[in-house]
Amino acid sequence: MNGKKAKQIRKHSGVLIVGWLRSLLSEEEGQRISIDNYKNFMPKENYYMTQGTRYLNAYHPQWIRNRIQRVLKQNPKRVIEEITLEEMR
Repeated sequence: MNGKKAKQIRKHSGVLIVGWLRSLLSEEEGQRISIDNYKNFMPKENYYMTQGTRYLNAYHPQWIRNRIQRVLKQNPKRVIEEITLEEMR
């Protein structure tokens, strides 16, 4: 993957996470979340352990990036900005 595409994926993962966080909160609280400060509302732990195996937390920015890359691998001609959270489940 080239650098431009990786940068687009990182940027779009932030947009998706902000939308997801806003859907969990009330409208007033959701307005406080932006792309600049969404990391303050995310858990500090990136991984969790189960039976001696380390897993990446769901809806973490890295998890979102991996899912976007999976969608792009299935259909390389997709526009990154058109990928939604519903496609990642």
